[in-house]
Order: sequence, then C-alpha cells, then structure tokens
Amino acid sequence: MKDYKLNPLARQLRAAFTPAPLALMLMATSLQAQETESDAVQAETPKEVEVIEISYGYSAVEKTDLTGAIATVDIEDVIDLPAGNIMQNLQGRVPGLQITTTGNPSSTATVRIRGQGLGPLGNNDPLYIIDGIPTKSGLHEINSNDIADVQVLRDAAAASIYGARSGNGVIVVTTKKGHKGLDFNFRFNQSIEEYDYDLHPLNTLERGAVVWQAAVNDGSNPNSASPLYTFDWNQDFENPELYSVILPTYTDPENVQRPADTQWFDEVTRTSKISDMNFSVAGGNEVSQFYTSLGYFDAEGIVDGSKFERLAFRFNSEHDVIEDKLKVGQTFLITDQKANLINDLAGQILGLSIEQQSIVPVYNDVGGWGGPVPGITDRDNPVRIIEQNRDNGHTYNKVMANFFVEYSPIEDLTLRGNVGLDYSQFYFRNFTRAFTAGSLSSGDRLTVEDNWNQSIITGATATYKWVVNDLHKFNFLAGVEQINYERELFRGIGSGFASDDRSFAYLSQATSDVRVEGEGETWSLDSQFARVDYNYDNRYLASFTIRRDGSSRFGDANEYGNFPAASFGWVVSNEDFFDVEFIDTLKLRGSWGETGNQEIPTNATVTTYVPRYATQSLFTNEQDEGTAYDITGSNSGTLPSGFVRAQTGNADLKWETSTQINLGVDFELFRNTVYGSFDWYEKETRDILTLTQPIATLGEGAQKWVNGGTIENAGVELVLGYEKWIETGLLEDELLVDINFNISSTENTVTALPEDVVNSFGGNGQDKTILGRSINSVYGYVADGIFQSQEEVEEHAVQSGAAPGRIRWQDLDGNGVIDENDQDFFADTDPDFIYGMNFTFKYKAWDFNMFWQGVKGGQIRNNWRLFTDFTSLNIGSNYGARTLDAWTPENANSDVPALTLIDNNGEGRQSSFFWEEGTYLKLRNISVGYTPTLDFIERMGLNDARIYLQAQNLLTITPDGTLSEDPETPNEVFPVPRRITFGLEFSF
Repeated sequence: MKDYKLNPLARQLRAAFTPAPLALMLMATSLQAQETESDAVQAETPKEVEVIEISYGYSAVEKTDLTGAIATVDIEDVIDLPAGNIMQNLQGRVPGLQITTTGNPSSTATVRIRGQGLGPLGNNDPLYIIDGIPTKSGLHEINSNDIADVQVLRDAAAASIYGARSGNGVIVVTTKKGHKGLDFNFRFNQSIEEYDYDLHPLNTLERGAVVWQAAVNDGSNPNSASPLYTFDWNQDFENPELYSVILPTYTDPENVQRPADTQWFDEVTRTSKISDMNFSVAGGNEVSQFYTSLGYFDAEGIVDGSKFERLAFRFNSEHDVIEDKLKVGQTFLITDQKANLINDLAGQILGLSIEQQSIVPVYNDVGGWGGPVPGITDRDNPVRIIEQNRDNGHTYNKVMANFFVEYSPIEDLTLRGNVGLDYSQFYFRNFTRAFTAGSLSSGDRLTVEDNWNQSIITGATATYKWVVNDLHKFNFLAGVEQINYERELFRGIGSGFASDDRSFAYLSQATSDVRVEGEGETWSLDSQFARVDYNYDNRYLASFTIRRDGSSRFGDANEYGNFPAASFGWVVSNEDFFDVEFIDTLKLRGSWGETGNQEIPTNATVTTYVPRYATQSLFTNEQDEGTAYDITGSNSGTLPSGFVRAQTGNADLKWETSTQINLGVDFELFRNTVYGSFDWYEKETRDILTLTQPIATLGEGAQKWVNGGTIENAGVELVLGYEKWIETGLLEDELLVDINFNISSTENTVTALPEDVVNSFGGNGQDKTILGRSINSVYGYVADGIFQSQEEVEEHAVQSGAAPGRIRWQDLDGNGVIDENDQDFFADTDPDFIYGMNFTFKYKAWDFNMFWQGVKGGQIRNNWRLFTDFTSLNIGSNYGARTLDAWTPENANSDVPALTLIDNNGEGRQSSFFWEEGTYLKLRNISVGYTPTLDFIERMGLNDARIYLQAQNLLTITPDGTLSEDPETPNEVFPVPRRITFGLEFSF
C-alpha cells in the first residue's frame, strides 16, 4: 500500500481558480491510493478538515459560512510574473472580472466587475481595500510580491459592507504576515519585450506611386498633386503607366531638408527589458511576528525612452501584548516611483510613426529636426518628442499604513480599533524646449506641478462568535468608520528661458507668461455598519448586512444613505436525505443587496465661477471673450478680471445606488476531482451621478451634476475544473493534472437617462437613442460594400459622391436618398463573453503551465484604416500598404476603396466601415519551472528554490478578416508586447 498526500502546491492550484463560494467547501485532503491486483483502481479518502478563514468586510469569516459571490485567487499562481500590477496578471483568471491593459511600463489597468454604469459620463472603477485601507487608485502602486491573497467581491451581498463606494464591486487585498521561525526569501526575474506593428507604412517611392494612382483615378495631372513628387509616366489616362517617381533635391523652402526614407516605427521602438527583484524576511516567536520586504521594479517600454521605476519597502507586524487578550500590530508601505512623460505620450508617438511620411528625415542637413514641409500634414517628428522628453518625468511617493489594537475582554468577543493613512505626493516637472521641425515651431515652456493628497481612516469594530448546542453558529459584527480626505495642487508655469539646459530651467528664470495655479478639496465619510452571519448545522447559511454612510459631497437633505443586503445558502450535500455518490459537495446560494457611489466633485452641489483671461484665437486676429478687461485704458500691466459661471450647482444631489440579486451553485464531484460553480446575476444602477451636456443656448456654465438615468447589467459566470494526481502508465511517478476553465457574459442596457444626457451617446434625439441599448453602442452610417459599376450607382439611392470604387451607404429609412436620417446604432463594444483556460501539470521536480485568455464578440474601431485604406482623408500623411491593393475595375474584389485625392463621398464619417469584431484568443502565459531536489537544496543551505522560464503574449488568434494587429489595443495606445522572462527564487 502506498500513501499519497496532496502537497501545498496542489492545494494552491485548486484554490487559485476556484471562486470562494466553491472554495468554501474545499478541504485539505490526503489522497490514499490502494493498489489492487489489477493496479487500476485508486480510492481517495478525505482524512482531515482544515478550517480556513477569509478576511473580508472588517473581519475574518470561515469560507464554509460565506454565501456571497466572492472569487479568491491564490497569488502563488501568478507571482512569477513581473510585479508591475497584480491586476494585469489576473486578466482572464476570474469570471466577471474584465481587465483591459496596455504595454505601458507603469502597469495601469482598467478594471470592470460585472459590467459598467454610465461609461465616460460616470464612475466605473471598483473600490480597492488594501489591508483595511480603502482606495480608488488601483494596485500598480504597491509591490505585488507582498500580496498574500486577493478577493473579488462581485455581488452586493459581499460588497455592501463597504456601502457608499462599492457600487462597482470591491477588490480586497491582504498582504503577507510573519510567522514563527525565520525565513529569508529572494526573488528575481528578468524579462525581454518586443513588438511589431503589421501595418506596413509605405516607403517614400511607394507613397509617390500611390499619389500618382490617386491623381490618375481623379483624372487630374499627377504632377500637380503634390510638391513632393514629379512623375515620369505615359500621360495616358485610359491606360496609365508609371515609369518612375522623381524626388526633389530639397523638400523645404529653406533648402535644408533632403528627401529621406525613414522607417519611423523602427526609429521610435526598441527591444525593452524589465527587472523585478524582491527580498523579504518573515519570522517571529510566540509573542511577535513580522514580515518585511524591499522590492525594486524597473521597467522599460517598447517605445524608446519610456520608463517606470518603483522602490517599495514594507513592514508588517503583530504582537501579543497579553496572551489571548491584547494584540497590537501594523501594516506599513512606503514607495518611491518614477516615470517619464514618454509613457503618457507613447500612443501619440506610435501614431506619428505610422502617420508621418517616410520622406521626412529625423534630422535636416544643418543638424535641426526634420519635420513637415509643404505637401506634408503638420505632424510632429516622433523622435523629437522622445528626445526632448526623456528627462521630463514625475516622482510619486506613497505611504500606506494601518495601525490596530485588538482586545478580547471575554472569550469569542474581539474589540478592534484602527487608524489608517493613505498619503500620496506627486511632483512633475515638464520643460518643453523651444524647437523648429520643418514648418513646426514652438517656444519653451516650463510646467511644475506639486500635488498631494491624504486619507485618514479611523474605525472601531466589535465581533462576537456564539455557538449554541454545536448546531447554531452566529458571527456578529458591528462597527463605525470615519474617512477624512484632503487634496491640494499647486502648478507654476513660465516661458522665455535664456538657456535650454533643464538644469537652469526654474520658474525664477522665466521671463514671460509666468503664472501660478492651484486647487484643492476636502471631503469626509461617516459610516456605521453591522453584519450577522448564521450557520445551522453546516446546512443552512444566512448573512445580513446594513451600512449607513454619510458623505459631505451631498447636500444636507441627502447626506446619508442606507445600504442593506441579505444572502442565504443551502448545503444540500450535508442533508441526511442526500445520497448521490458522485456528488461530494452541492451548495445553493442566493443574495440581494444595495451598494452606493459618491464619486462626484466636492463642489458639485454649488455654483462655481472662474476668471477667464483673454487668449489669442487660433483662427482670427481677434481675441476670444475672456473676463479680463483693460478698465483703465492703459493698454499695459495686469488686467483685472471678472468671473464667468463654470458650473451650476445642484443641492438636491443624492446617492447613486445599485441593487443586485445573485443566484449561484457550487459543486464538487467524483471525490473532489471535478469542481465548479455557476452564478446568475442582475444589477440595476439608478440615480446615476453624471455631468449633463446642455445645449449652447442655455448659456455658459449650464452644465451641472445630476442624478439621472438607470443602467441594468445582467449576466452569468461559470467555472469548471479538474484536478488529480494520476498514474499515466508511461511515467515513473504520478502526474498532477489541473485543468480549469472560466467564462462570463454580461449584458448592459440603458433604461433611463436625463434629456440633456441621452444625446451624449449618439442618436437622433427622437426614435433612435441610447435608451434600450448598451451604453457602449455605436451610432453612425452602415457601409454596404463598394460600388462595382456605374449601373450599381444608378440603381442605388441618391448618394452624393457615389461612383464605382466608392463606399456604398445603406438607405436605412428607404426614402431613396442617403442623408443624416440613414444613421443607426450598428455595433457595441461589449464582448459576448470573456473566458480563460488554465492548464497546469507537475511531475517530480518539474512544473508546466499554459494559460489562454480570450474575448468573443464586441466591436472595436480600427482607426488605422483612416490611413491604410485611404489617400483622401489625410492627404499629407503617409499611407499603408493596403492602398497598393485598392479597388480598380480589374481588382474588384478589394475591400479598399478606389484611390482618390478628393473625399466627395464623406468616407471618413462614423460608419461600420471602421469597425470590426473584437474577438481574440491569446496565449497569455506559458512557463516551465524546476525545483531542485531536497538533497541539493540542503547542501546549498537553502530551505527552498525554484527556477523558471516563461513567455507571455506569444500568440494572438483572431477571426478571418480582422485587420487590427491586436484587438485588445487596436489604436494609438501603448501596445501589449511579447515578453520572455527568466526567473529564480530561493529561501533560506
């Protein structure tokens, strides 16, 4: 007989992708295999039950008692990935959690839990709770190596304990703690990144040939089409033939800029690297335990010059002052982050690298910057933007600390008091040097910004556990919390510096346009909350929550809001009557609850006025209508200024409220080898806080914050998994197989909006509006292919600019004329579903992991088609290689319109021509790791060690016809690169 035990890694792999409601029933089991005569049957028997508590909602609750929709992720399964932002590493791993990222080295991420509210006119971000400290700033500001676990509170029953700020879901993060003994851990990984666009901008001669073809198609003289080219051709418009493209000696009037053939994308991109290093110490004794770490994260981006650095120090500790009576402790984090302006300008830089003509050189003949000249759109030199912004960066410092004391006057009663601090300091110094690049020029300008903000959180809770007759188990929680927030920003601006050396560019050296600006705000949140959890005989579960929040952001009449919730669970498999052999666990859940949102400016309830100084108009020699006036007629000096209304106050603003119901089932089958969960939810968000978009006739400052509109989100979430140690018959030892899959779908519907908001989302304001549709719906014309002949043009509705080779617009109203009435909602950006598939195998000292993440459906706009498919929409830009295959009578199967220099057909309008399916499947991660033998580890004086090699984003699969290089980042944003990582970890 052999005895096999499920090791800690196996438990971690199971828990990593199991929602907490399912994980409630997971046990730490021992697998016992009994060899029969055929050696073909194994019996697995649970030997012990491990009570696991999960920290959420101001206290720790046993997983078996939870009834809300909570997804728990074991960080051990993603910690090998570079630690820029843990949310990036969770992409596709949690159902109902939609994460959108870019390749920006600062590692920001857009996170949506179970859909969204009012999109660009509302707040859609979740609330983050980091060691009890609430924040809206995300997780890219902390060291992911310090994170012990992450819980995603998806339904209102789980999130309502956080009340006012939890309407978009809550992500609870707990960092590591100390333990008895002393352990040192060192972790290091090095990554290499690269990326290539598959857009193929034309080289200089190819672009000239395309211009020639467009002019010939128009029946105009090609030699008059552009000052950049002359053409040697046969002069026959019926059977045109181009012999050569002739370039001028100089392209600029000053004769300092010669024609070039610049590969702009290669000039502004590079192979980049990421270094992630972390050293930690954890230890303690019977009285005190501590965890401390120092982490350094250094990331470059594939855009040349982009950079992000983060140095983070953490110290967590707990101390039993009086055994089982009095405990004190703290969590403490301080970070120093540095990033440069290129990170923020990367999308613009990459866009220019595609749009700028290759005929423009990086430098001209006299050492100045190359730039636009006659015949070239006034687009900047992207290399200049990089070189003049390498040293323009910001420093961001963060202190996050929480100090607590716990006192237990009697058994099972715990009183806890805490005070937390979330402090951030942002300093930005941006010196724009004077430059000339072709026809572009600009003077110098220095902007210095100093911005700080802080939240002070104080709270007190009381928890009491009460068990009656070993059947009735109660867990009571009551508490109060006070949050005080303060922010202040200072900005100084100046121009006219004697030197372009940044070392001498300070505001005191500015000689013109010197001014200072500033702003600030304060708000407070006063809260009381309570929760009761009940468990009867591990069969019937219930939880009731109430939170009352008072926010200074609202007027006196609506200052407070109440957010109740209730949830129930039935563990059917624990009933005496339940006798289904292959079902180990079956649990039914249901919940209802309300959550809130207070994310509006602190001055939303009052009417505000601002001075507006006159500035020179871009289009005339006149000045615009500012509020400054030369009242003395001296035509000199500082002008006294009046004020103009900027915003109309609304004293009747009240809480935005989301109501959600959730039904779920969790199960484990076949001796816990197959597991899964299913959730259905419906969420209604009403009284949405939004800023109106009034018509101009209402006057300046007519916009105001209102409670308006209702959004409904409904969806389903499914998790399925299989985990088992198996005998393959081919291998010497057992193989751990862990395969899991998750999928989720959300449907968004706008059911009500104020009149002065509804048309902000497209429509005709009458029968076609956003109402009844997704908030992410797209309104415009519907392209119906390309006219193939004059006969098709004549048979179609009257369309200005129609001709063979031009886009045909659908006559949606059927009146025989293409006009503004032929617009409709033709797409939305919501995916049909998102999913993730994880495959983990472990054999002896080796482990292998492969993770796929995908999106099905939803539409994305491919802005690159403005230049890859047209020569008429931006005549002075470069074009893409698709124009070489444009429509002609001989090439009628092309989906690229015929080349022209005149946009008579309005083909740049918002239309379905630029939209395509956003479906993709990505190989997010593939890795192989090796853990040295115990003998080797002991000989090296180590407790544990591991080395690994992994790759990310190696493969992206898209449907036929998809033109976007990457549907995840389809346009002028920082693209997601391919990444190869080598890492090692050891502890001693």
